[in-house]
Amino acid sequence: MNGRRTGAGFENALPLINDPNAAFEAMRAKMPARDQEIMRRLDALEEVYVECGRDKVLSEAFATFMRKYLTRKLQRRKHANVFFLTGPSGAGKTEAVERLLRQHPALQPEQTSYGIRKRYVSISLKGYVLPRIIAENIMTAAGHPVGKTGRGDAWNHVTDALMRRGVSLVHIDETQHIVKDKGKEGENEELANAIKGISNSPTWPIAFVLSGLPRIIKLPFDDEQFERRYRWVDFPDLDMDKERMLVVRILRKLTAAVGMNIGNMSDTDTPERLAHSCRNRYARVCEGVVEAIHLALDADLGTTELTREHFAQAWTNQTRAAKVKLYNPFIVDDWSGLPAGSYLGVPGDERE
Repeated sequence: MNGRRTGAGFENALPLINDPNAAFEAMRAKMPARDQEIMRRLDALEEVYVECGRDKVLSEAFATFMRKYLTRKLQRRKHANVFFLTGPSGAGKTEAVERLLRQHPALQPEQTSYGIRKRYVSISLKGYVLPRIIAENIMTAAGHPVGKTGRGDAWNHVTDALMRRGVSLVHIDETQHIVKDKGKEGENEELANAIKGISNSPTWPIAFVLSGLPRIIKLPFDDEQFERRYRWVDFPDLDMDKERMLVVRILRKLTAAVGMNIGNMSDTDTPERLAHSCRNRYARVCEGVVEAIHLALDADLGTTELTREHFAQAWTNQTRAAKVKLYNPFIVDDWSGLPAGSYLGVPGDERE
């Protein structure tokens, strides 16, 4: 025996991918030239962010949060706080908070002789996970090796692990996945107590930013001592009576990024139709515009004007509803009488 594994498949086994980005770029390079041009313009869209009033509210609230966190008491560090950002799905919470953290001067990464030192780490919950796994994910994101831990033990190592890495703030996105209405109350309390304990550390208090659906308020941070250290910002749905021009700015800025325009769309009810089709959610409006632009470019790379017909077709492509024209908010006259959003079927025909 020479120590080598033999048999079906082993002789021809491919080496592991060491550079995922290079593999991704190799795939892109094989796309037809026309598709590559469309992707180039879609790439440009991904760089666009349309600021609005809620970004100012978020920035000012977070500035207050960070000033309090970095204030000393008798030349010693104070306990840290918890910052909550809530809003419905599609409100744009993730991009807004990631952009906020990425641009904050106190949280900029530092280049050292040993590599880049992060000042914050961000993790996203893709579904329900045990609190212990959240602790392990936080340490892994900080670049700290994680060994085998028992239930609850992982949180005992987080403070030391983050202090060694110089990490002062933890962002947990999609926090609602840990909050269960039934059957998980003990684990909800376990997470809340762990966060409270780490933020109260006398040696290295960690600040937390928790973002997610409004039900994250069910995390049991209900003792009076901790209640004083909350900071909340909520992203509500768009109010088209007051924010119509925001939707118009989104349309103009995104189309301009790919060399297009919206013609006289701002003088029509298309902005209202768009918001209605997207449940009046900021991020969903942006996504709806991107989908319409993608469709327009696919139909004609030389197109220069985005039209309501592009939105109508893009909406149709996202639904399998029978007699879809009857429910398409970009086609029917009484669009405001339709349920907001798009459907996977005719409204009301949902089945188990």
